[in-house]
Amino acid sequence: MSRDRYPERVQRVRDLAAAGDDRRLAEELVDLAGANDDVWRHDGATVRTVVWRLSPARRHALILDAADRAPIHTLVGLLGWLGYGLEADALSWRAGLILIEAASARPTGFVDDLAVLAQVAMRETGVVPPGLVAVMRRTQRWLGTDATSLESWLASEQCLNAGEVWAEAANAECPDSRLLALALEVSTPQPKIKWSRRAVALVEELGVPWCRKLIHRWCALVPAGRTIVLRRVADEPDVNEALDPYNAQALRGLLFVLSVLPADEEDVPVAGALGEYAAQKVPGHGPRSQVVAYAAVHALESFGSVGALRELERLRALGPARGVAGRLDAAIMRRRVALR
Repeated sequence: MSRDRYPERVQRVRDLAAAGDDRRLAEELVDLAGANDDVWRHDGATVRTVVWRLSPARRHALILDAADRAPIHTLVGLLGWLGYGLEADALSWRAGLILIEAASARPTGFVDDLAVLAQVAMRETGVVPPGLVAVMRRTQRWLGTDATSLESWLASEQCLNAGEVWAEAANAECPDSRLLALALEVSTPQPKIKWSRRAVALVEELGVPWCRKLIHRWCALVPAGRTIVLRRVADEPDVNEALDPYNAQALRGLLFVLSVLPADEEDVPVAGALGEYAAQKVPGHGPRSQVVAYAAVHALESFGSVGALRELERLRALGPARGVAGRLDAAIMRRRVALR
């Protein structure tokens, strides 16, 4: 069958739904998810419409049955639309856990559905799971003011999004959450004077050697990749190759912290390696993270040493994307003049 066109199977879904044979309907939907790569467009959209007409109780049963038939990570799309529009009262904790695991594997989600899952989690455990917080943060970042209703659910003991090795290490190892919170405040291409003073004061309070060692360790872990693999839609760029945009903001802030501390030559290879990784071109994305690549360039220029200049020149020789190359060219020129 075609991935997007399968009228005979659409009719089978209609017949099973009309007959009330939800066991075989769940089997058919799971089999369809394997055949259409879990992409529900064209005839898949018709299937969604048929199932959405069922009662909340029947859709709840389909969620449970589908999750028993295949691994959740292979049914992220299917489970997402099976739970679409259901209220918290319609979901048991088992169904909620299934939908939360599926939602956590998505780059973004539907605002109202994510809020419902947060309600279910709070009802059952009193906390919102880290993976769900992460997708809510990504959704809010993507939609901006259209996702303001998620703000009340985003309070978390974990400053950074779960799902990346470095971020989970930082959440666990950070001696004081103020360090990561400060890093997340940065929203400008360069650190502002007031922020820089606060950063220096905080790091001195916590201990410069300790903070520097932790930042070095976290930066070195960035290429280790993801602990929660995000769903990749066929024919679209692999979101797992890019850095989580929320966590990338924190990496920018941590690089800026290094840039405002007293010079230390050990910072140079750390910023250079992270800049190289962030600047690598990913099909469909451009750099893995332009934000982090730019921050690394700024940090290296701020270090002001000959070694930092050589690292800037090394990064430029790698042939990065145009935007990163332009930042490198400007930084190299300024440092060459300053070091004459």
